[in-house]
Amino acid sequence: MAVRPGPAAFQRRGVRVRRISLAIVALAMLGALASGCGGGGKVIVQNGEQISVNRTKYLKALDLQRKQDWFNALKEWDEVIKDEPRFALAHHNKAVCYDMMNFVPEALAEYELARRYDPNNSITLNNLGAIYLRADNRLNSAFDALQEALKLDPYRPSIHYNLAAAYLTSKDFDKALMHADTAVDLVAAPSKETENGLQKSVDLPMLARYLLRQAECHIERSEMDKARKALERVEKQCREKVPADLWARVGSAESTEEVPPRG
Repeated sequence: MAVRPGPAAFQRRGVRVRRISLAIVALAMLGALASGCGGGGKVIVQNGEQISVNRTKYLKALDLQRKQDWFNALKEWDEVIKDEPRFALAHHNKAVCYDMMNFVPEALAEYELARRYDPNNSITLNNLGAIYLRADNRLNSAFDALQEALKLDPYRPSIHYNLAAAYLTSKDFDKALMHADTAVDLVAAPSKETENGLQKSVDLPMLARYLLRQAECHIERSEMDKARKALERVEKQCREKVPADLWARVGSAESTEEVPPRG
């Protein structure tokens, strides 16, 4: 049996940094419930059905997840689920913990359970679609989950971001660019009052990721000038570093373009 690396190894790989947006979204969902928890338990309505959640166990799991202590948070979410196996939010956040550690099959199973118990949660569907993209031969499943999420929540930029990735994988570069552009437009709130031309509330690391995907779409469409502009925005507007391989793809693609004869 293969031995999985411990949390220190995952931190060295940067897994927590790459998937930090997952944790932020999950904690926003958790916080909404925590604010309503009182006493020893809490009855909530989930998908038209009342379920009871143990407040103490729930808050302990929440605290560990906020601290990004994924292994111990998993144990505590298991305790919450033992009391109420139908609690979709617990399955969702257990999936997030697995996802942040790159345990794809385990995360996939928990997201599926979360969808079973709360089928109209766009955040769960979006995360499920994203992890299908990382699983083997699950592109169609990714499209199904992401399209469901889009119907429920058409203005969530991360859904468009993930759909752009799905269409890139399927080599439908026109649709990939459409969703990449939408993701960027939904995040990049302009302002004439700031040095970078963006409102102070803009999440710059998120915008940088979306611009990188937009650049990838332009590269696949052989639109190198537009790709370069997107990469320049990453560095100038977002103050983030562009991966060297993306700059290389822009440069190498340009070098192979046919030069018209002179004279």
